Amino acid sequence: MVLKQEIISERLKEMDTVLEELSLYRDKSPEDLKASLSMRWTVERGLIALANLVFDAADHILSGHFGVYSDTYEDTLQQLRDKGVVSQSLYQKIKGLGGLRNILVHDYLKVDLTELQRNLLKAFEVFPAFSSEIQQWLKTVA
Repeated sequence: MVLKQEIISERLKEMDTVLEELSLYRDKSPEDLKASLSMRWTVERGLIALANLVFDAADHILSGHFGVYSDTYEDTLQQLRDKGVVSQSLYQKIKGLGGLRNILVHDYLKVDLTELQRNLLKAFEVFPAFSSEIQQWLKTVA
């Protein structure tokens, strides 16, 4: 597979769109999320979308540029760090994203609304940082 920067750029742009929508719920409490199933589903779906966009972009980078294929979501994030695509600092903040995604998608555990709200707030730090570091890395391989 060949690295196509436009594929990654599309994913990063969509991240901005998702974050913009999620910003409408930034000030909502766990109690607000409990009281409104529609709001809860919007937040959950937004976090799932962000996780999927990260893993889609990451898989494309790893396979297209490095010829590497990961077995798990967490391995994908580790490989990005190990290959110097993202910093150790960002990796420390984003690790666990695969587990969050799986809980939200497969409902392995009852979703803890306090954790959901915490991850919503964390999203506004982590995903823009991911986008920024990926854009910086893309400049080095252009």
